[in-house]
Formats: sequence, structure tokens, C-alpha cells
Amino acid sequence: MANRILTEAGWQQRIRDKLGIDAAYLPDSVIEQPENITVAEANIISQLPDYGSLEDDAKVYLEAAVVCECSRLLCSSLPARLPTKENGPHEGYELNVDWNKKQANLEVERDEYIGKVIELASPDIVTPSLLHFTVTRPRRW
Repeated sequence: MANRILTEAGWQQRIRDKLGIDAAYLPDSVIEQPENITVAEANIISQLPDYGSLEDDAKVYLEAAVVCECSRLLCSSLPARLPTKENGPHEGYELNVDWNKKQANLEVERDEYIGKVIELASPDIVTPSLLHFTVTRPRRW
């Protein structure tokens, strides 16, 4: 199935860059699996059904949300793909990445992008941060 949102060439590298992983550990064939990119796009489309009509900045945020969602989906497989230690002739080091924390951070970032898309697509909707309520006690006369 062809991508519906990330359609430009090189979209796979955007996901690798978001995760900070080299193509040797995360090849295009893995990212292009339907359970990764197709599900990621479907998850975003379910929240933004009018995605096809978005333009300019809203489209940029939409694509960023898909990149975050696909990256989030890939986080669970990365501990098995990446080495935990690297040793060279003169030094060695350990890779200590908390992929669960990274996944949670990607969820927050994705939700922020979706919020920006909604804000740009529907500017007449009042956001909760703009609402002001005052609580008063009833008076007895």
C-alpha cells in the first residue's frame, strides 16, 4: 500500500534521524513494513480525517506527527536491533538508551503536532487555555 501522508522520497531517513539510528541498524525495508508506516499513518488519519485538505504549516505538522508516530511504533523493536556495547581497538562504550522513555517522549511530541494541526485547521475553535472560569460562592440574603 502506498503512503498517504509521507509521499516524498527519503521519508525513511526522517524516521531514522528522529530515532538517531543508522541505516545499517534500521533499513528502509523495516520502516516500510505495513505494521510500521501504514499503521502510523492510519493512527494519525483516524485523529485527523480531513488530512487531505491540509496545506502549508498544517501539512508540515501533519507529516511531523506521522514521523513521530512511526518512530514510536519502531521503539519496541530497537533494543533487539542495536548493540548494547561497541568495542574498538582503542576504546569501548555502552549504549544506554531507555527506549520506553523515548517512546513516551515521541507520544507527547506527536500529540503536540496534532494539536497544532487542529489549531491551524480550525482557528475558530476556542482552545482550553483561552477559557477563563471564575468560581464564586452563592450569596445568602
